[in-house]
Amino acid sequence: MKIRNKILLLSTIYPAPDIKIPNNTNVVHYFASEWVKLGYDVLVVHNYPVYLRIFHWIARFAEKIIASKFNTSVTSVHQDKDVEFVMDGVKVVRMPLFKPLPRFGVPAKYLNGQIEKIADYCKRIGFVPDVITSHNFYPHLPMVNQLKEMYFPNAKTCVVVHKQVWKMLNYCGNDYKKEIAKVNIWGYRSLPLKREFEENTGVIPKNHFMCYSGIPIHFLDRKEYCDIVQPINRYVYVGSFIRRKYPEKVLQGILKSKLDKNFQLNYVGDGANRGLIEKLISANGVEKQVKLHGFVDREEVPNYIAQAQCFIMISEEETFGLVYLEAMSMGCITIASRNEGMEGIIEDGVNGFLCKAGDELELAEIINRINTMPIEKLLKISGNAKATALKLTDKNVAEVYIKSINKS
Repeated sequence: MKIRNKILLLSTIYPAPDIKIPNNTNVVHYFASEWVKLGYDVLVVHNYPVYLRIFHWIARFAEKIIASKFNTSVTSVHQDKDVEFVMDGVKVVRMPLFKPLPRFGVPAKYLNGQIEKIADYCKRIGFVPDVITSHNFYPHLPMVNQLKEMYFPNAKTCVVVHKQVWKMLNYCGNDYKKEIAKVNIWGYRSLPLKREFEENTGVIPKNHFMCYSGIPIHFLDRKEYCDIVQPINRYVYVGSFIRRKYPEKVLQGILKSKLDKNFQLNYVGDGANRGLIEKLISANGVEKQVKLHGFVDREEVPNYIAQAQCFIMISEEETFGLVYLEAMSMGCITIASRNEGMEGIIEDGVNGFLCKAGDELELAEIINRINTMPIEKLLKISGNAKATALKLTDKNVAEVYIKSINKS
């Protein structure tokens, strides 16, 4: 089997040292940086969405509101030129990609122009990819196929499915089923996404793999673990305060449980729903029990998890939540959403618990259920959580990703 050393990675989601992108995630960068450590030559093209200028002007004043209510990211930066930088050994070029409105298609002339520009850039720096992989099926399904057909015929191709509005399939070509069939292998960020993709496309790709995130190996080297003793009454939430994540439901669920006011809850994060949480705290007189810490450096997050016994985030449209794995790696009893990104990783009652997204009543029932379990059962669930996280390190998942492509 040919060793494929050069990886061209396309994404609409990527961190940057010079601009702050709301609702952004580093997940794609973690794959790229691990491949560099493994000896691969990686080039990332960040297809940076650029809209009509008025949207970026509005984003100057309402980035958080747009991210929270519409679950989309529009930055205040209207970029006109390419920006090149190196991050953790990964060469990145951020290329603006124009479309008039969020969640609508890229006009054909701009899409074709972007494909040509990517190919020209690769030619200019002498980069001939062995693998072309991408994150988000749109706009990348037509991009990946055309890059292979027109410029890099020997490359293997991959498209990784994240949560997107399914109407975007209509922008993937006159016959998107044929376009799907051209791709060598498909990746899915979660089992529910795999089911949704197959239901909405009517296609079950022959080759596929689960493209899970991983946690940094240093998380597994930590000496601090969560203290699993009864009652389980120390909780933590880590994430943005946006509507789809239902941060306020965590507090509401705890308040509706049998714990009364015998609990502690640390919120790590911030966002548009902060005011709602503050009102709940005041209305229920739990200022001593609930602390709002705001955003903290990623390296500090484990310190808050270590103080807790149970991590809760029952969000919807959650493709994959890395913080769940971080909590599990420390033996934290973890409650995630059913039919969302952690399903298939968390098994209810085995290595964590699953709750309907945003359902504070079911969350209260789960909290009560946990607090009636024998301590031996809880310690077993905690141990199983750590064992699950051990398998999903950054290095392990990056190796699974690239090996799956090479075998396709």
